[in-house]
Amino acid sequence: MNPTETLTEEALILKLRGGEHDFVERKPRAPARDWLQTAVAFANSTPIGSPAVLFVGVDDDGTPQQGAEKLEDLAKSVSGILDRAYPPFYFDIRPLPVGDRACLAVVIPGSERRPHFAGRSYVRVGPETREASEEQFSELVASRNSKAREIQVWAGKEVSFMQKRRIGSDNHYKEFPANVPVKIRACGPHYATFSKEDSLTSVFSEPLGKIELGYDNVRQRLWIYIYEDR
Repeated sequence: MNPTETLTEEALILKLRGGEHDFVERKPRAPARDWLQTAVAFANSTPIGSPAVLFVGVDDDGTPQQGAEKLEDLAKSVSGILDRAYPPFYFDIRPLPVGDRACLAVVIPGSERRPHFAGRSYVRVGPETREASEEQFSELVASRNSKAREIQVWAGKEVSFMQKRRIGSDNHYKEFPANVPVKIRACGPHYATFSKEDSLTSVFSEPLGKIELGYDNVRQRLWIYIYEDR
């Protein structure tokens, strides 16, 4: 079940009247920039899959500011603002009538794709500044990890590659083959992708947890060791 579906209209009204806490916040119709900052914070901080709620168009005490007939335009504005987050995250905008007034309840589950930011990320491509693609963004996040950062330095280059398998119950490993050159295609926060002989038919990926790094002094390039029992 979608986690946002667990919040009925009655449950949302109780949250609206119950006051702000870690996963509930009230915002007036303006300024709009506050909506995005709060929504991004919810996506980044709420337990993954659990819903947080941003009420838009309410006073500090939870009183809705407008009539129901104005909610459609407000919902379009909120959607447009929240779509600026990068990478995008899921949100569910619901009209919430309370007596003769109304507001919006924006339900935002904790995101598996975090971290999110209140705006785009940019990279240099040759002489141009461009918006980072999701793949480029993932690589930027992964670069905080020293192992991923070192692998990224060698992207597009040939490195030495060796697999190691545990023999028996002790820590003795059998190495095979002795030295196979591969090219690093990409490295994100969870896995690195390699290719043999620059052929698309021999592309494979390995989790970062299975990879250890060394340096091949003879060939002056990176060593990639894959531990098969991890």
